[in-house]
Amino acid sequence: MKYLGCRKILLISTILFLINQTLYSQNEDDRWIFGIGFNAVDYFPTNVYGNGNPDGFFNEITNAEDHWNIGGPKISATRYLWKRLSAEGSVSFNSITKFGETIVPKVSYIGIDVNLQYNFMNPFSDFSIFALAGGGYTFAFYSGGTVNFGAGSKYWFGDKFGVSAQGMYKYNSEDYRLSPHFYYSFSLIYRLNGNGRSKKFLWRDGANCF
Repeated sequence: MKYLGCRKILLISTILFLINQTLYSQNEDDRWIFGIGFNAVDYFPTNVYGNGNPDGFFNEITNAEDHWNIGGPKISATRYLWKRLSAEGSVSFNSITKFGETIVPKVSYIGIDVNLQYNFMNPFSDFSIFALAGGGYTFAFYSGGTVNFGAGSKYWFGDKFGVSAQGMYKYNSEDYRLSPHFYYSFSLIYRLNGNGRSKKFLWRDGANCF
């Protein structure tokens, strides 16, 4: 167990170090989005054995009071890539006490995820909606890789600050014993070098945006 704990700490430290080094390697004209907020993990609306769900996938997906494990923080960094594509890397922390209908002893949850975001709207407008897909590695009852897909939105109060909401399904084969689950997050976001209102219609030119 001590060895597993050291592995977790080393992995998280390495990812945070790489993100930090990447940030400082960019020139002053680059734009990033940073976020911090809370997250929720829900095992109930899945087909996981033992979660107490008799009606299958998506059942009671909005029942936050009975099934959601709410905690934090989620720390994220998002980088514009090309036209409507962006990439987000994040580290999330939580504590699991609800496995569907079952109350369980508290288990630490750590999720490390990298997702591509495809914006359906102009990514520099005040409000945008995006689909996301990617992968990650989760430590909970067991540890293992996940395949992620979902959707989200961003709303900007001004050039610098806004909020982001996301929901995604994190899938893992039962062969690896890590239970698939739904994951939600709500974050306060900050745009580095943000002056999006003056450039928000330049995304079609690709390189002119960043």
